[in-house]
Amino acid sequence: MRYIGSSVRAPRKKGRESMVGTKHAARDIVANKKNRVYEVLRDRIVNNVLKPQEFLNEQALSEDLGVSKTPIREALQQLEHNRLVVIIPNKGCYVANISIDRIREIFEIRSILECAAARLAAFLPNHESFLGFSENHDAIGSYDSDELRKRLLSGYQIHTSIVEAVGNSYLTDYYRTILDNIVQIRVYFLSRFGSKRLHETMEEHKHILKAISEGDADGAESAMRQHLNRSLMNINQLMLGARGEI
Repeated sequence: MRYIGSSVRAPRKKGRESMVGTKHAARDIVANKKNRVYEVLRDRIVNNVLKPQEFLNEQALSEDLGVSKTPIREALQQLEHNRLVVIIPNKGCYVANISIDRIREIFEIRSILECAAARLAAFLPNHESFLGFSENHDAIGSYDSDELRKRLLSGYQIHTSIVEAVGNSYLTDYYRTILDNIVQIRVYFLSRFGSKRLHETMEEHKHILKAISEGDADGAESAMRQHLNRSLMNINQLMLGARGEI
């Protein structure tokens, strides 16, 4: 007996599966391109290669990164969602400006999250481990200004370490949503800090870490708040065109 129906249906099923697989593969390729473009542009913005208020031309970016305009446009939309760029209808896309209002808003959120993280870290069973961070700061603090600035710019992220050490996934996830904005501002201004402020920053970090390592929750929270307030004050002075070393 010939099973004509079965012999006809089988290849159609394979064909449908093949078409579905091809569509999935195509979507993966598009998504990978968009993600790659996003990572490249985000790194350039955060590291101040693309300057605040710089115009981002889709055609130029497409030629530079070797992709079509579609992943460029999708990446820019994601960057806008993360507040790293601003898209103005009928005008185009620009790197987000570093304004006094933007800095104030970010530091207000930082104060809420990082002060809470410092306090919680002091309650950790292994809070004494933060003493090692403090001792590392003692060694780094002896460097000259140029080397110290490089160390701080290269990713010695004591703030991120404290947040992640707490082990609260909600706190960590929310902090990561603003981390690129934090890093962009730090990179932009850290190169403008004088020797005095650079070494003050290291001392403030040490006070935070010492309080955490001693299990002093009130002291850790207070030290973090003072550090953030002083950082904001110095940035505001730079924004307002203060003269001299700060």
